[in-house]
Amino acid sequence: MTAPAGTLPEPGSAAIPAGRPERATRSRRPGWSARRRRLGAAVLTLPAWVLLLTLFAVPIAVGVYLSFRNEAIGSFARGRFVGFSNFRRDVFTSTFYDAVKTTAVIALMGLAIQLPAGIGLALLLHRNLRGTRFFRSALLIPMLLTPVAVGIMWRFMLDSDLGVMNWLLQTVGLGHVDWLGDQHSAVVAIVLVDSWQAIPFVMLLTLAGLAGLPESPMEAARVDGGSAWQTFWFVTFPMLRPVLYVILMIRVIDAAKLFDIIFILTRGGPGTATQTVGLLDYNTGFNFLQISRAAAIGVVLAVFTIPVYLLWTRAVRANK
Repeated sequence: MTAPAGTLPEPGSAAIPAGRPERATRSRRPGWSARRRRLGAAVLTLPAWVLLLTLFAVPIAVGVYLSFRNEAIGSFARGRFVGFSNFRRDVFTSTFYDAVKTTAVIALMGLAIQLPAGIGLALLLHRNLRGTRFFRSALLIPMLLTPVAVGIMWRFMLDSDLGVMNWLLQTVGLGHVDWLGDQHSAVVAIVLVDSWQAIPFVMLLTLAGLAGLPESPMEAARVDGGSAWQTFWFVTFPMLRPVLYVILMIRVIDAAKLFDIIFILTRGGPGTATQTVGLLDYNTGFNFLQISRAAAIGVVLAVFTIPVYLLWTRAVRANK
C-alpha cells in the first residue's frame, strides 16, 4: 500500500524511486565511487606505464640478458650462455678498479666544489639584492648548454698553446699548464668543467628549497640575536636537508655516469688517467665491439647506484 501524497515514509522503511531501483541501491554502496575513480586513473595512466616499460624496463631486461652471454658485433660465432664469465673477466679486473677509482675521485672533487658554491650562490640570490634577476638568469646559462657544446668550448679554452686559460695564467705570472696532457691536471680540468655546468643546477634547486621554507623560524633566530651563519647552520640548513639530499643523490648518479664531457675533452687520456666507468663501458662496447662485456659493466654500474637511492630515501624519512 502506497503512502498518500505529501506524507513521509514510516521509520525503518526505505523510499525506493520509481524506474530502476537496483541502480539507486548500487550507487549507495560504500566505496563504489572510489573504485570508479581508481579505475579511471588506471586507464588514464596506462599509456605512461606502457611508455616507461618500453623505454626503460625492456632495455634493462635486454642488458641483463646480454650480460650472461658472449655476444660480440662482427663475430661469426653464435652467442651462447656463459653465466658470470663476463663479470669475472671484465668487471673484477684492475682496469675496472682503476676506472672506479677515477670515477670516485672526480665525483668527490666535484661535490666538494659544486655543493658549497651552489648553496652559497642560492643564499646570495635569495636575499633579492640589486641585480639579482640579471645574475639569476646569467648563472643559469651553463646549465642550459648541452654537455657536448660545453666540452668543445672548454677544449679550445684549455688548449696548451692557444687556449685562453693558459694566456690568463701567463698574464698573472703563474706559468704554463698542460691541462689535458698531464694525468693530474686532466682530472682537475674535467672536475672544473663539470662543476661549471653543475653549479647552476645546485643553485636552482637550493633556491627552490629556500623559497618554500617558512620565514618565522629565521625571524625568531634573528630576534634572539643569532648571526647570519648561526641562523643558516642551526635553522635554515636543517629544514633544507631533504632538498640537499635530493641534490646529492642526483649529482652522485650524474658523476657515476659522466661520459660526454670526458669523451670530448680527453677521451679517457692521457693513457687511462681519466677513464671512468662510463667511458670504459663505451670503449668495451663500441671500440672493442664486446656487447655482452659492456652489458655486464653497465649492470654493475646500475647496481652501484642503488645504495645511493636507498640512503637518500632513508635520510628523507628520518627528517620527516
